[in-house]
Amino acid sequence: MRGLLVVADAIERMLRAIADWSGWLMIVLMIVICFDILSRKMGYQIPGMGSTRLQELEWHLHTVLFSMWLGQCYILNAHPRVDTLTAARPLRTRAWVELAGCLAFALPYAGIVAWFGLGFVATSYLTGESSEAVVGLSQRWIIKGLFVLGLWMLVAAIVAVILRLTVFLSGSEAGRRADLNIERFVDPT
Repeated sequence: MRGLLVVADAIERMLRAIADWSGWLMIVLMIVICFDILSRKMGYQIPGMGSTRLQELEWHLHTVLFSMWLGQCYILNAHPRVDTLTAARPLRTRAWVELAGCLAFALPYAGIVAWFGLGFVATSYLTGESSEAVVGLSQRWIIKGLFVLGLWMLVAAIVAVILRLTVFLSGSEAGRRADLNIERFVDPT
């Protein structure tokens, strides 16, 4: 059981590091938005970097930020949840419900979407997909690849939660001695 916790901790550290790193893109996004607004208001455009490209860059940066935080948000329990049936139940019952939900719904759904996303990226790369706008950004496969990477990070986060719940529900010595912080996965707050 200790090995499961080591794997869960490693996944969580990786997701936290990626989320922390990508958070700096928010500053880049703010600069791009401000520059786009100011350049349109003043009527000046840098040659080759028109408003269309800047707006597409804004969308791409939003996508990267969203994608790179998917897994970390799942680990932090920052996703919408409706727990009207389990909110008053004991912690162990809520953990069983969470484990069943992860195994029956979250992992299969996220895994299927992430798996088929790989083909989505490959097709974009092989066809040389670019923006539909004549002056838009090229290499659309890059942003699609980052989105699919975010989906795989969500799959990793679900696996980490499943591992922690498994250790908790096993009642093993490792589970009793470790600070599993299971409440963060099963509480509706």
